[in-house]
Amino acid sequence: AEACALCGMEKKLFEPAVFYCNGTNCPSKRIRRNSYYYVAGNNQYHWCHQCFTELKEVNPVELPDMVVRKSDLAKNKRKNDDQPEESWVACDTCGRWIHQICGLFNTRQNKDQRSKYECPRCTISSRQKTGNLGASSTAKNASDLPRTKLSEYMERHINELKIEKYKELAQTKAASEGIELEENGEITIRQVTSMDRTIAVRDGMKRRYKFKNYPEDFKFRCKCLVVFQNIDGVDVMLFGLYVYEHDKSNPQPNHRAIYVSYLDSVHYMQPRKIRTFIYHEILIAYLDYVRHRGFATAHIWACPPLKGDDYILYAKPEDQRTPKDQQLRQWYVDMLATCQQRGIVKSVTNMHDLYFADPKNDATIVPYLDGDYWVGEAENIIKELEEGSGGKKNKSGGSKKKQQKKGAGNNARGGTRSTGLDEEALIASGIARFLSQLGETIAPMKESFLVAFLNWEEKSAIRDKEIEKERAIEEKEEAARKVIEDARKAKEDAAKKKEEEEKKKEEEEAKVKEEKGSSQFLNLCQGNHYQNNTLRNAKHTSMMVLWHLHNREAPKFVQQCSVCSREILLGYRYHCQVCTDFDVCQDCMHGPLKANPHWHSLQPIRIKEEEQSEKQKKERQRSIQLHMQLLAHAAACSNAECPSANCSKMKGLLKHGRSCQVQAKGGCHVCKRIWALLQLHARQCKNRNCSVPSCDVIRESARRLLQQQQQMDDRRREMMNK
Repeated sequence: AEACALCGMEKKLFEPAVFYCNGTNCPSKRIRRNSYYYVAGNNQYHWCHQCFTELKEVNPVELPDMVVRKSDLAKNKRKNDDQPEESWVACDTCGRWIHQICGLFNTRQNKDQRSKYECPRCTISSRQKTGNLGASSTAKNASDLPRTKLSEYMERHINELKIEKYKELAQTKAASEGIELEENGEITIRQVTSMDRTIAVRDGMKRRYKFKNYPEDFKFRCKCLVVFQNIDGVDVMLFGLYVYEHDKSNPQPNHRAIYVSYLDSVHYMQPRKIRTFIYHEILIAYLDYVRHRGFATAHIWACPPLKGDDYILYAKPEDQRTPKDQQLRQWYVDMLATCQQRGIVKSVTNMHDLYFADPKNDATIVPYLDGDYWVGEAENIIKELEEGSGGKKNKSGGSKKKQQKKGAGNNARGGTRSTGLDEEALIASGIARFLSQLGETIAPMKESFLVAFLNWEEKSAIRDKEIEKERAIEEKEEAARKVIEDARKAKEDAAKKKEEEEKKKEEEEAKVKEEKGSSQFLNLCQGNHYQNNTLRNAKHTSMMVLWHLHNREAPKFVQQCSVCSREILLGYRYHCQVCTDFDVCQDCMHGPLKANPHWHSLQPIRIKEEEQSEKQKKERQRSIQLHMQLLAHAAACSNAECPSANCSKMKGLLKHGRSCQVQAKGGCHVCKRIWALLQLHARQCKNRNCSVPSCDVIRESARRLLQQQQQMDDRRREMMNK
């Protein structure tokens, strides 16, 4: 074996892959190491051994993009004991081999597999000879990502305060230890996700408060902010923040509410001592920004990740400690105390004291936030009350302290079964008990559920001029909507024109509508081994994440050739449906494997082109819309002699989809195209009696997938209940 020319080590392994069960009995639970599991699709769906044994052959499993039977899964039995090895690359100048991560080698830029690569040592040597020691990389970095008004405000705020804090720290170091602090790299903040999402109210709450016209769902905007610092000439991603914004168009109780959903970080910031200060200031700057946009409350669930779990950044450093509950709570409390000192926050309380302490309140006044603790816990309590299980929960789990607190209430509640769901029956049989039990559950941990009232009417001492203009425009907008007199028409038009100019950077948000949430980003990192357990790995991970952010149309995952170990980026890959992750590139298929063929048949799969022009994108979108219109027409059309030229053709395709024997294995290209069209239709369809085939099935599958995501959030809640 040959050692890496940069790190001096030979074989380096990635962290073991993490798989979650898609079964109905243990959804979203990790599949244990060294245990057997079953795979469907392109390694997309997984079943643990227990869930697999409980499947019935007569009942096929309908997935969003395919249908599988138990016999199909049995052919894809695997053992969760793989630990992949890091890939290598050879320098075209000196011929030495180095780890791709050590050399910051981007395989996605080596599409034709013939791009010249020069290792860092040869690069430095050649630059020294020419006297050009400056960076010459043409790769786009963090500062090249699209800017928004939010990211610009936060970045300017952080860099100004960072300079002051750094000087203060440097003076302290020089005075106490007589040493100089090294220069720290520039910090870049970008908003990389901004997309509209909807949280559907879960069944229990929907049934229980239907008589009060409780909304069926709440729309919100999901935003992701990431922080990079330039370390050794490389932009390293250090911090990620997901926030959910429920604006003024939302009904109560979500009206003008902010939810800090997830934040995650690694400890590589330089100097490390300003890390807490910087991360506090990021949240402070965000709250200051949104209060001027009219948001009134900020909700925070202070919950550290479970052991082995990651929120956003995959594979943390071993020496980075996960904060305990009390430490994390204090971290948020200190941040909010600073906000109060600066006039950003008026007051801070907790969910229990605000919503549950007053017996006159009910659950409809509590903001219904995606992933929040009480949303999942409410469903459990409602189920208990409706099934008449009473104190069953305390027998199966929960601390003694909690059981003592709940004891008296449970004895009084009894086991009333709820059969009628009219207003009178609900009030008589359970709403009061439901809120009381929910309040008792939250009470012992109430300090973890922070609620901050934003001082959105006050002027901030550090108020930005652009935000001031933006708020003035919003005020004019609101006034213009209320006043319809002709005398104010001219002023309204002028305000709209000014608003368009003012919000140019806000329109950049359209360019960052990509990753739907923290779980999708985490899947991207896990699937591609983008780890952060060392600074070396974090640099390579950040480089690849930036590449994905700059090339959003590119495939998120690629396969590696099992013969030459190169990533397959162009042409065809040849896939074995029997072996574990066996794919071959075109060169090896017509080279080494031609003389020594693989013992199973290999299916050719075309690699999708990564880049499309704007014209091609628009044409593709137009074609999709026309096909969707044709699909809806053909599904409802009963005229055998329909004048539409393509109606009979679409009917034939739908008939093929119903009778095809290959679709269960996911191998029919016609069925794949039909399924893709049906999925697009189902995502937009609101018709409960839709005539399009499988529309209800696909929507139900999507609902189950959403439930699995909710169950992932519920794991945090269950951990707090223990």
